[in-house]
Amino acid sequence: MKRLIKIFSILLFFCVSVNTYATVGGPQTIEVLGYDSKDQKIYVMRHFEDGRGRLPQLYYYQLNSKKPSQLITVKSLYINPVTKRIDYDQDSTQFDQTIAKIKKRLIKLTPIHNSNVSIQMLTTMNGTAAAWYDPQESIDKWTYQYIVKSPLYKSSIQTAVTYKEGLKISKTYKVPKQPYILVTVRYLGIPFESGYSVEDPVLLGK
Repeated sequence: MKRLIKIFSILLFFCVSVNTYATVGGPQTIEVLGYDSKDQKIYVMRHFEDGRGRLPQLYYYQLNSKKPSQLITVKSLYINPVTKRIDYDQDSTQFDQTIAKIKKRLIKLTPIHNSNVSIQMLTTMNGTAAAWYDPQESIDKWTYQYIVKSPLYKSSIQTAVTYKEGLKISKTYKVPKQPYILVTVRYLGIPFESGYSVEDPVLLGK
């Protein structure tokens, strides 16, 4: 009887653990907001589609800077008015209003076919990582260094860590009246549960 109780307890703990983790995972997607011709900025936003419900992360590329392909993280929109600290879990009302104002002054980027660009692998490292469900178990992990290129443009060197072999270009855009292409690269970057995809923005220039 004691043995049966012990087995039942273990099974119950496992089921609770699975249910707990089930609300944790989710993909990360990139929303391309547009181009601010006055400030020479391209805005993109990362959405975290998991159970946490945190605010999306806003980024921009400063095209008239010395490093136009450098992705800049916006922090000022996340300051909690009470604590004066960065808080990604606060109410979204003010954040949504600010994003709506930014969108009004942006020019939409022009979608183009993904066949206009390609991924060139520079280095590939295949290894293992601890499994989320049991640290004693291991899962495959790939670490890539790569560039994205087209006949006229190319990116700086990018890095991606994925738990399924391969990278894929999911969206491609031409920046209006500017010598730049913006792409999003997708891969299995979150190993929890059955695995979730991650998108990264990559800017190509001359």
